Amino acid sequence: MLMQLNDGTDYQVPDNDIAMWVDLYPAVNVTQELNAMAGWLHANPKKRKTKRGITRFINSWLQRAQDKGGKSPFAQDVKTDGPTPTKQMTANDELCDISWVPSDRRDAMRAVFLNKYGHVFEG
Repeated sequence: MLMQLNDGTDYQVPDNDIAMWVDLYPAVNVTQELNAMAGWLHANPKKRKTKRGITRFINSWLQRAQDKGGKSPFAQDVKTDGPTPTKQMTANDELCDISWVPSDRRDAMRAVFLNKYGHVFEG
């Protein structure tokens, strides 16, 4: 996951930070919120963060999302009452779909997909 910084460079969010935030904020879909942050930073160039301040920005955003029940107002709605119809799946969802993986292997596959693509889709 890349975040645009105020100096024009990109910040690569470390996978170990993502894993830590997943544990710290259990009600939050961290990947979805990171995507929302990246979009917000892209749309608000005057409010982009410094390399030193980006992790504080991310952590504060996730904390607010946790306090609001798991989702910021900027994150897209995710259908949670059953499988997503194929027509509504994005190309990224199709690429990162692990709904077919047996439950005993799902945690391992989730880690692989988060590491490789920064996104996991579980149907």
